[in-house]
Amino acid sequence: MIVTFKSKASGDLIYFKDAALKLLNLMGRDDKVPSALYAEDVPAALQQLQQGLAEIAEQEKVKVQQQEEGQASSDGKKYISLNTRAIPLLEMLQKAQKKQCPVSWE
Repeated sequence: MIVTFKSKASGDLIYFKDAALKLLNLMGRDDKVPSALYAEDVPAALQQLQQGLAEIAEQEKVKVQQQEEGQASSDGKKYISLNTRAIPLLEMLQKAQKKQCPVSWE
């Protein structure tokens, strides 16, 4: 399943459901799809997401280090950190905060 984040402040973002739900949880939201943030709730969600990503960055360093050493994950796929995946959403939330726009996902 795919989750699309939308805001008038930027273009649409498309995430696979598992990544989207992790990011929503880090923002302090439940896994309800579709849903939305009011414009006044965007700054708090952005702050929570940034804090959550900082906390898991240490955990991801181990996986990134293993990848750099030439070790792949057990299924042979390269690991892409949640922090890397979150960059477009962070940018969307920052633009939405600046322009005072809501953010929705479906």
